[in-house]
Amino acid sequence: MSIFKQVLYFSVCLNLLVFFGPSSGSTVDDLVRQWAPLVRLSRGEKFLPSNVETFLNNVYVADDKGKPVFPKLDRNVSQFRTKDWSLVTFDSIEKLLNKTDSFLYGKNPTENSVSIYALVTQCNTSAKTPENDVEENGENLYFHVSYWIFYPYNEGKKVCVIGGVPTLQVFNTCLGSLKTLGNHVGDWEHMSLSFVGKNVPQSLYLAVHDTGAYYTYNEQNRYFQFDHPAKRKAVAQIPKFPPILYNQGDHPVIFSANGSHGMWAIPGENQFNKVPKLSDTTGYGVPWKTWNNVKIYHLGLDPLPYWMSFRGKWGNPKTNCLLFKKLGICEYSDGPEGIIRQTQDFYCL
Repeated sequence: MSIFKQVLYFSVCLNLLVFFGPSSGSTVDDLVRQWAPLVRLSRGEKFLPSNVETFLNNVYVADDKGKPVFPKLDRNVSQFRTKDWSLVTFDSIEKLLNKTDSFLYGKNPTENSVSIYALVTQCNTSAKTPENDVEENGENLYFHVSYWIFYPYNEGKKVCVIGGVPTLQVFNTCLGSLKTLGNHVGDWEHMSLSFVGKNVPQSLYLAVHDTGAYYTYNEQNRYFQFDHPAKRKAVAQIPKFPPILYNQGDHPVIFSANGSHGMWAIPGENQFNKVPKLSDTTGYGVPWKTWNNVKIYHLGLDPLPYWMSFRGKWGNPKTNCLLFKKLGICEYSDGPEGIIRQTQDFYCL
């Protein structure tokens, strides 16, 4: 091919690319990576994040009575009703915690390849509104994405206990004994963004334990402003949420609490429960650039990993409970549910 023809061919291809724009998937995926969070792990964090695959190599599937059902979670399990099942560690939790190289301690994401999992819901762009009528590169950017981080182990909180009953401390002094409650195997944490017709997000949701907060993006100042707390039924937590969540570039900066991994907008002591008084400690620990290893899945469009179809608990059943087991006040709580959930942070119009 002559130089003239090569230049002409390149020019035509470039014009076609500009005219039609990139595919919806590529543009959305670019934005998913562009706005993926910078996660600051806490200083001295012992229980680091991990890839799901590593965790699944160390657990088996058990029924609601703890009896083994399958030696491992694989594609064959997805055909069963798994809601009442759990993923249980082969070794005891105590034995695993005594080995500093066990999978429960995860991996440092700045030294190892650790994935986050982004679930994208592409909304119906035929539903035009003034808010989503703006197009970018010939397409309507109307979607929301949830960034999920997996930790193999969650460390609970020290609670004052008298006679087997959790109680308040008097002048910051426990008149009984301090006991760590609420530990559990498996820990899913997440942040979500909503894009409504622009290449910048409209809103952000930051999950904090059983509740969370919504922030609105201030495009002029390039940060997120607190809007309102999430409304969750039967949740006693009433956290005090920081007013501003800052970005580094386009990446929201979120702080993962020491041990419990609750997600906060600022470093320091963040109280999330008044009775008993419980708080999360966050700080400038390991900076995790999550956008370097994002696994993106478009719900309803992409084939999903087999493990996402598991609807049971991602961890050992609760044990060593105070008072009654049904109250859930236990040394070891149930593992969390998976990342395909009934309650969403954002919904399409």
